[in-house]
Amino acid sequence: MDSIISTAELSPRLVRLLELLLRQSEPVKVDALAQALSVSRRTVFRQLENAEPVLSAVHTTVVSIPGRGIALSGGAASTGDGEPRRKLLDALSSYTTRPATKKERLLRLLIELITHAGKTQKYFSCAAALGVSESTVSHDLDELEPSLAETGLVLTRKSGLGVQLDGTEENLRTALVSRFMRDGDTGGKSYTAVFDFPGDDIEAGVREILRRQTGVIDWMTPESVSFFSLYLMILVERVYDGNIIVSAQTLAGGFHTALADTLAAEITTEFSITLPETERLALARWIQSCRSKRDIPLEPGPEEQRAVTQNLTLDMIDRFDPVIAAVLKTNEQLVRFLSRHLESACLRLKDGKFLPNPLEPELIQNYPDVYEKTKTAARALEEYLGVPIPSNEVSFIQIHFLSALAFLGDRNVKRRLLRAGVVCVSGIGTSYMLLYQIRKRFKGELEVEIADHGDRASWTALDFLISTIPLDESEKPFVRVQTILGEKDFQKIQETVNTLAFTKRGAEQPGRSPSFEKRLDSMIDIFMQSRKLLAGFAVESIKRDCTFDELARFASARFAPENPEAVYHALTAREAVTSQVVGELGIVLLHTLTANNATPVFAVIVPEGGVFTGDYFRQTRSCVVMLLPASAPREMTELIGGISGALIDMPAFLEAVRAGNQETIKAVLEQEISEIIARCTGEK
Repeated sequence: MDSIISTAELSPRLVRLLELLLRQSEPVKVDALAQALSVSRRTVFRQLENAEPVLSAVHTTVVSIPGRGIALSGGAASTGDGEPRRKLLDALSSYTTRPATKKERLLRLLIELITHAGKTQKYFSCAAALGVSESTVSHDLDELEPSLAETGLVLTRKSGLGVQLDGTEENLRTALVSRFMRDGDTGGKSYTAVFDFPGDDIEAGVREILRRQTGVIDWMTPESVSFFSLYLMILVERVYDGNIIVSAQTLAGGFHTALADTLAAEITTEFSITLPETERLALARWIQSCRSKRDIPLEPGPEEQRAVTQNLTLDMIDRFDPVIAAVLKTNEQLVRFLSRHLESACLRLKDGKFLPNPLEPELIQNYPDVYEKTKTAARALEEYLGVPIPSNEVSFIQIHFLSALAFLGDRNVKRRLLRAGVVCVSGIGTSYMLLYQIRKRFKGELEVEIADHGDRASWTALDFLISTIPLDESEKPFVRVQTILGEKDFQKIQETVNTLAFTKRGAEQPGRSPSFEKRLDSMIDIFMQSRKLLAGFAVESIKRDCTFDELARFASARFAPENPEAVYHALTAREAVTSQVVGELGIVLLHTLTANNATPVFAVIVPEGGVFTGDYFRQTRSCVVMLLPASAPREMTELIGGISGALIDMPAFLEAVRAGNQETIKAVLEQEISEIIARCTGEK
C-alpha cells in the first residue's frame, strides 16, 4: 500500500479529499467537500476520478448516494473492518503534500522557520518543502516579516546563505498561535503531516483537560477558548521537543497563576511532561490575555494598573464623541466593562497576540460611523502602548460603545431584541424559575423561552442559550449560570446580550396560526388540566431523616401512582445532572416532564419537625413536587413557570411553601390559574 502512495501522482487536494472521506463514517455532501477544499463541485468530482489507484488498494470505491452525498463503499467500508482504512489514512498522513492555498503555504513556511529557529535555512530547502520557487518563498517572507516583527521576532536574510528566524521561545509560540488564528482554517490537516503539529493525540488530550476544567474557564469568550486551546497544544508539542521558555514575567494576582498551576498539573498527568516555573508563569500571562465575559472570577490588577486603565478608558470615551462624553461616562457598565476589556487587550497588543473577532465584518459594515469613532478613540490606546491597534481589537471595543449608545436611545444604533433559550434537561421547575428571573431583569432587551435539551431543531431561531449545565456540543453562544441567579450571572448574560444585540439574525420561517377548532380544543384541555392540578394539590409529610432516594420514591408513588418507576427514574436522572436541592431558597425541587402521566401535579412535602436533617439536604425545610405531561399545552407550562417564578418574586409564597401552609399555597395556585385562563379567553 505504501508503494502505491509513494508512486501515485497525488495532488494535495486529492490527499485532503481522501482524508476527509476516510475520517467520516457517514456520507458527506459534495457542497461541504467543495467548501472544505475551497473549490467547485466540478473540481471535487474531477479529483475523485483520480482516486481509483489508491482506493483499489483497499478494495474500496467512491459512491454517490442521492440526497446524502459522497461515501466510500466496498472493502473496509462495507465489512466494518477498519484496519485497511486506518492503514490508508496512515499512509496518506505520512505522504508529503504541498500546500494547496496561499494561507496554507504561509502557515507551513512559518512552521518550517520555527522548527529550525536559530539556524540558517537555504531558500531552496524551503522552496522544496513547499513545492514552489525560491522567488515565491522570498515574496512569502516579505508578507510574513511584519507580523513576525510584531511578536518580537527577527527575520534575517543572508545573501547567498539563506534565511534565519531568531527570538525567544515565548515569541515563537505567539507568532504561531497568531498565524493559526488568522489563517488556520484551511479545511484539512494535510499541511501539518510532516511536522505532526499540533497532532491529533495532543489536540484530544488538551480538549479533555479543558473539558474537565469547564467550570474554571467558562468566563472566557468562545474565541478566547479557541485561542487558549491552541496555545496549550503548541506548548505541549514544543516542550516534548525540548523547547522550554527560559524566562517569564511574574504576574500580580492569584487567579491567573492558580489556574496556570492547575492546568500545569493536568498537563503533567495527561502527557507525562513536567512544566518548570517559567512555563507556568508564561501560561498565566496567556490566561490573563484572554477576553472575559464578565468581571468575575478575574481578580483586579494592581491598584496602579487599575488607575492607568481607568484613565485610559475615560480618555477613550472623550475621544469617541466629545459632545456626549460626559453622559457616556455616567454609564457605569460602559466604564466597567471597557476597563476590563482593556486589561486583556493591553497584554495581547504588547505581546503581539492576535485574537480574531468573528463579528468584525458585520460590525464594520452595519455601523461604519461608530467604527470610525472607535478608531479615533483607540488612538489613546495606541499612544499609551506605542503599537498600532488592529481592526479586530477596534471592533471589540466598538461593541462596548454600541451598547452604550443603544442605552442612550441613539436612533442610528439598532439594538436588536434578542431571543434566548433556557435549556430544559428533564425538569421544568428550575428552567421556569430561571426564565422568570431573566424575563424580569431583561424586560425589553431579551425574549426568553424554554429550549428543549432533546430538540436541537427548536434552537434554530434562538440567538443564544442559557443553562445550568455545560453545553459543549452546542454551536450556539452559551451562558452557564446558577439556578438562583446572582449578579455575576446577570453580568454574564448582559455581556452576551451586548455582544449579539448589534448583529443581524438569519431569516426565520413564518409560522401558521392554528385553526379555531384547534384553539378551542386547546382551551378545553387547559381548563381540564387546571382543574386537575388544583384538585390534586396536597401537602404531605415525610420523616425528617429520609434520603434523597427515599424522597424521590415517596413523591413518585404518591403523585404518579399510574407510573411511579418512570417518574422516579426521571427525577433521579435529573439529580445526577444537577442537584435539585436549592439551599438558597431552603427547598428541594422535584420536577420533571412525564411521558405517561396525564395529570399535572403541584404538591409540597414537608419533613416531620420542619427541616430535613440529612447533610445532603442542607437544612432545607420542604420539597416542591411539579410534574407536567410532555403533551401539555404551552399555557400549562407557563402556569408551572409562573408558580416557579412566584418562589422568587413572592416572599410570602416561598415562606408558605417552606412551612407547608396549604391555604396560602392554594390561593397562589388559584391566582396563577385565573391569569392563564383570562389570557386564553382574551379577558386580559
